[in-house]
Amino acid sequence: MGAFSQISKSGIGSASIGNIPKNDSALKLVNNKAGLGAISWTTGETWGVLISGAIVGVMAVTLFNRYYK
Repeated sequence: MGAFSQISKSGIGSASIGNIPKNDSALKLVNNKAGLGAISWTTGETWGVLISGAIVGVMAVTLFNRYYK
């Protein structure tokens, strides 16, 4: 008995996880330009991406400088 079949039988909360699809629907989602991982630059999501990138960059430089000084 596989782990996914156990999860789908028991269910999590009110929703249960279904089977892994055997077709190429996941590949179509990834290949779609507006699909998985697409950033909508016209919404407030833009600022989240830019600010989080700046924070990660500043933290990386700070930690690098503290380690090598």
